[in-house]
Amino acid sequence: MSSKHTRPDRAEEQELLARVLDGDKKAWTLFCSRYENLIVGCVLRVLRRYNASYTSADLADLVSEVWVVLLKDDRRKLRLYEPTRGYRVSSWIGLIATNCTIDQLRMRQAEHSYLDDISGADRFLVTSERPDARLEMEETADLARQALAQLTEDEQRFVVSCYRDERAPAELAEELGVTVNTVYSRKFKVRQKLVRIVENMGIGAAYAAAA
Repeated sequence: MSSKHTRPDRAEEQELLARVLDGDKKAWTLFCSRYENLIVGCVLRVLRRYNASYTSADLADLVSEVWVVLLKDDRRKLRLYEPTRGYRVSSWIGLIATNCTIDQLRMRQAEHSYLDDISGADRFLVTSERPDARLEMEETADLARQALAQLTEDEQRFVVSCYRDERAPAELAEELGVTVNTVYSRKFKVRQKLVRIVENMGIGAAYAAAA
């Protein structure tokens, strides 16, 4: 079997992560190449588990959001990796990707009656990686609703249009009298506002680290 198909050992994963956190650009390129398929796979598993409809653009958007989370605040999520907890770097990245995708689905489905089912399934998804996750996830069952309630009415309507009704950016742009780029920009700003709201709500520390 060629070396490119050999799974890196824990020490190699941790060494690569350390180089990434030190700002090594070559290490970051290798990191992206190594974990891109893992992230895509985690996003797809969440989408399929919840029977969520999606397009290739939706998938690309969700994967991009995971990378944004990994890069956010000077790679804060990556810096929170603790090898002493017993899981691999790849497992930590997979957990971040899974939770990130679940959060995006929560925003899209926040007003659907089956949101509680997603909250319950979250616990199943993360238990295999973190045995203490069950209690933490129970504490966040109403997180999406609470966060959305703190948006303005216009922002809530915009979130519903984008994520629940899945309206096309071009359609929204025409209705709002703005450009398509403005719709994408507003979508990003609302998403970032929700992230800040969630961070200020004091959710369970371990879940907040990986979410």
